[in-house]
Amino acid sequence: MLNGRLRPLASDSTPLARKLTLEPLESRRMLAIDFELLKDINPTLNPESSHPANIVEVGGVSYFTASSPLYGFDLWRSDGTEVGTVRVTDFRYGFDTSSLRYLTNVGGTLYFIVAVSDNGVYGAELWKSDGTGSGTQRLKFFDRGPYTATPRHLADVAGELYFQAYDSEAGYELWKSDGTEAGTVRVKDIWAGENGSGPSALTNVSGAVFFIAGDETAGGELWRSDGTESGTYLVRDITAGAENSELRYLTNVSGTLFFRANDGERDYELWKSDGTESGTVRVKDIKAGANGSYPGHLTNVDGILYFSASGDQAGSELWKSDGTESGTVPVAENRLNGFAVRQLTKVGQALYFLAWNGEGGVDIWKSDGTEDGTMMLKDFPSAREWNSISELTDVNGSLYFRAVDAAGYELWKSDGTEAGTIRVKNINPGPYNSPRFLTNVGGLLYFSANDGAGGYELWKSDGSEAGTVLVKDIFGGSSSEARELTNVNGILFFRAIDGVSGDELWKSDGTSAGTVRVRDIRAGAASSTLSFLMNVGGTLYFRANDGVSGVELWKSDGTEAGTVRVKDIRAGATGSDVREMTEVGGTLFFRVNDGVSGFELWRSDGTEAGTVIVKDIRGGSKSSYPTYLTNVGGTLYFLAGDASGFRLWKSDGTEAGTIPLKQFASGPTSPPIRELTNIAGTLYFSAYESETGDGLWKSDGTVEGTVRVKDIRPGMGNSNIDYLVDVNGTAYFRANDGVSGYELWKSDGTEAGTILVKEIDPGRYSGPRSLTNVGGLLYFSASGGANSSELWKSDGTEAGTIRVKSIHPHIASSPSFLTNIGGTLYFAADDGVNGFEFWKSDGIEEGTRLVKDVAAGAAWGAVGPPAEVNGRLYFIAATDPLGSEIWSADITPAVTGDYDLNDVVDGADFLLWQRQVGLAGLSPGIGADGDASGEVGGGDLGVWMEHFGEPGMGAGESAAVPAAVAALGAAEEGGEEIIAAGDSRDAQRSERRSAAVDAIYAAGDFASLFAEAPTRGVRERWAGWRRR
Repeated sequence: MLNGRLRPLASDSTPLARKLTLEPLESRRMLAIDFELLKDINPTLNPESSHPANIVEVGGVSYFTASSPLYGFDLWRSDGTEVGTVRVTDFRYGFDTSSLRYLTNVGGTLYFIVAVSDNGVYGAELWKSDGTGSGTQRLKFFDRGPYTATPRHLADVAGELYFQAYDSEAGYELWKSDGTEAGTVRVKDIWAGENGSGPSALTNVSGAVFFIAGDETAGGELWRSDGTESGTYLVRDITAGAENSELRYLTNVSGTLFFRANDGERDYELWKSDGTESGTVRVKDIKAGANGSYPGHLTNVDGILYFSASGDQAGSELWKSDGTESGTVPVAENRLNGFAVRQLTKVGQALYFLAWNGEGGVDIWKSDGTEDGTMMLKDFPSAREWNSISELTDVNGSLYFRAVDAAGYELWKSDGTEAGTIRVKNINPGPYNSPRFLTNVGGLLYFSANDGAGGYELWKSDGSEAGTVLVKDIFGGSSSEARELTNVNGILFFRAIDGVSGDELWKSDGTSAGTVRVRDIRAGAASSTLSFLMNVGGTLYFRANDGVSGVELWKSDGTEAGTVRVKDIRAGATGSDVREMTEVGGTLFFRVNDGVSGFELWRSDGTEAGTVIVKDIRGGSKSSYPTYLTNVGGTLYFLAGDASGFRLWKSDGTEAGTIPLKQFASGPTSPPIRELTNIAGTLYFSAYESETGDGLWKSDGTVEGTVRVKDIRPGMGNSNIDYLVDVNGTAYFRANDGVSGYELWKSDGTEAGTILVKEIDPGRYSGPRSLTNVGGLLYFSASGGANSSELWKSDGTEAGTIRVKSIHPHIASSPSFLTNIGGTLYFAADDGVNGFEFWKSDGIEEGTRLVKDVAAGAAWGAVGPPAEVNGRLYFIAATDPLGSEIWSADITPAVTGDYDLNDVVDGADFLLWQRQVGLAGLSPGIGADGDASGEVGGGDLGVWMEHFGEPGMGAGESAAVPAAVAALGAAEEGGEEIIAAGDSRDAQRSERRSAAVDAIYAAGDFASLFAEAPTRGVRERWAGWRRR
């Protein structure tokens, strides 16, 4: 008996000597996996750069973007100390790539744009930050449109943010934000409809924003806005009609806007505006006639406008203006002698600028607006181009700049005298330093520089040589940059850099001593840049460049002698550029250019003679570019272009058996079909048609059987189908129907059966990604409600599509690298405390937990997907100071029957067995394979029963038992039949009943479960599995 009541298996079970009474389950969910560094492959210091850029001052603190091996590309802040130079937060949060742009100080708050790429689809988001992780918030996600659809032209207008942004309703228009999501709104649809007015050059003038925009009647002209729709209006149509007046250089001078414009009569001249049509006038016709003076470099110096213009003298001279025609005059004509001027910069109360000296060089000058007060500060004989002197910056009334002399490009400063114009410090002796992004932050100069040892990093200067110092080496430490972990016959292969031989092929047997370089394919420090590692019939294939034959096809048996080029397909150093490597029935198919037939379809059996072209589809030297090579039931499918256009093709590996199925027209995206995926032996894909846009298609390998399943977004719009994955014969994918945005869909291959699974984030769209099948359930990352990117799962029903766990509430844990290993989901996520590390999940909140905090604290640990080889889990993680290296752990249970690796055999292990029943082809002993048979079945249930309660259980009956039984009773009210817990694929299973049954199993009192009359089916199903 169990608990003295009922024994479920009467005939062939092993007696259980202990009572099934447990202490609360949650207290035992400990971290049991002990990870260790496989090997420090590259112990040498990393000379790479973090490339600090976009430096901006907010509240006396510098904010900037930088890259590091621990975090990738992110937002950083610095108070000028090493310890105070820290990453603000992670902005990858589940996207393929992200980049931060347009950092802008608006009333003491930092605003910026995060541009993201998600599986080839682009988008952008507006964020703000107070310098803390919790205070860094996304304000609005803008439509995924063309790559150029990125908010830009951010401007502070009386403490409120104005900017240009794109959405599908109005195109590019003027937006504003008060720092809240609700307060981030479009100001006005200036050019009604989807065209967009394209506002640019946003400029604050006395609390109003002036900008350049165009509408349906006027070209690019001057507009003004007070932030309301009614208060946003065209100031003046300077060039009447649809032509542009080509405004440039909008500049506020004491409440008057100055700019350059062309009225169609006087060409480009200086104009000004007070915001009214009548007050928008040309200041002066500097160069009489139709040629124009082309004013440029407009700069306000204490209420006087300085600018460059072409007057009577040759070249672009220095001018100034008080806004009147008579007060618009050239400056120091005799001294400058018509020299062209650039980089006009206000420093203190003076104007500094560069001038071409007429002798093929550039000098630095200053002026107070008078002839006598205009003088050259210093001659730089090595400055032979305009960019030889640059980045003129005011720091407390002193000029800092970058200039070239015999010491190379270094940091200089000037107090306005020739003697006081000096090099601050020779940071990197030699010609290559080139300081950049010079920025005044609280009276100190911050910039990026390279000292020759640590690459481009963050520096600061107080103007003295001793006070010009490295703030922090952000991209410090070492790193092997290991990647492409690949299991071939129980050996882990990968590519890595050891600091001696470059990026080459390595292997490991799971020990440090057995982790060795296989072959230095490109001898010396150069890299062979091998890639596309894949197991084909027990042999490792990849592409590599040995420095002689270019990029060609290689293979390896794990020995140096057995690591060889398969064939020099394109003789000479150019290489054939092997791509699209795909295995079909033990044969490798790929795309290459042999120099004769262009890029065409080839195959290889691993021998030189057996590496041959399959078919010259395009004929002659032109290329068909076979793409998306996909194995479906032993047949190769792919996209290729012949003289007739793009077609879907299939091949059995012979020339005669390589035939086209259907032609598709070229669309706005190239190629017209993509996402080729094997769904239970049928090819599914996304394809574009000129009449309907893209939609979901399938093919059985015949012309007649290649048909559209459904036009998800009727009309010409594109649904952008991606992340196609097979779950129990059903196709799951992400798509945009034009109503719900990017959400989760599924298809059984019929139009009626192709449906939206759930609108996870109504009105905003959740953007599911990384769709992964684990034990017949779909796992993915998505944003929903108050939570940004988190882990979700779905059984294909709306009710069964739920968030597994909010790992980093209200921010984003950014689940990435979702990988099915032995029926358990492993992934990387950031909980806001431990950084971006590896997690595992059995599909329930309590069973979703951190595996290991490899990079201590909030550092970025996980940098690539994991792999399993012979019962060991391998993954790539970055730590300080080791950098990016491989870590591993034994994931076979230390306690027999402990399937979830928490060091105790309990009800949670039964739940894991339940979810993995039917899995096959596993490494023996992985997951719930307790009898090490390589598959999960009834025998593994017996193993769990035999060892239930080991290594020791609490004596008191858990309070969870009666609560779980009560929950089950509530779920059963109304006579609902409980669905068998062993069948996790039953589409009728409700989440409520499932949770109640799971709670009883997890509590461990199975007698209580079996005593309930409605559960007879469960007991019978359990006994059935035991007898298998």
